[in-house]
Amino acid sequence: MTVGYLLNKKEGLVGEPGPYYDYLIGSNGVYIRAENSLISATIPVAKGKIRGLEPLAAKVELLNGKIPLHLYHAALSVPAAMPEQECCLLITCAHYGEYYIMLPPQIATAGGVTYVPAPSTVVSIHSHGRMGAFFSATDDKDEQGLCIYMVVGKADQLIPEVKIRVGCYGNYIDIGGGDVFG
Repeated sequence: MTVGYLLNKKEGLVGEPGPYYDYLIGSNGVYIRAENSLISATIPVAKGKIRGLEPLAAKVELLNGKIPLHLYHAALSVPAAMPEQECCLLITCAHYGEYYIMLPPQIATAGGVTYVPAPSTVVSIHSHGRMGAFFSATDDKDEQGLCIYMVVGKADQLIPEVKIRVGCYGNYIDIGGGDVFG
């Protein structure tokens, strides 16, 4: 079985964990929990009231610490340099725990960008050019891994719009920049 199902009882999580990810059931609903060598995430899937269990909370942790703020600012400079088209950047993590920005090979147009993801990606960033920052239905379809996803909009403005979320195999929760960068 690739998925585990765990109940959040007073004595802790009870059940059989799965090798890829787990569904956690608590008094406040169902959550999905997954971890890789870079990110650990527990995010809500369905809210509800389930008697006899303990509550769960959303949690996101970068296992190598927060990403330095200067990488956030550097990442925003690339869409600003080409606001007429979308682009993609990746923040990856080397084996020794240092973060860096990568501009992967890509095909970019005013309405989309196609690129090859890197296996050590922590944050996948794409821009919407001069449009606002939002996660589209296409983004929801494409962003199916365990990763932090960031979209930059209004790239031609002095202060662009930014939206950030954590994706956990098709489930998402919005987070703030301070949860990722510091």
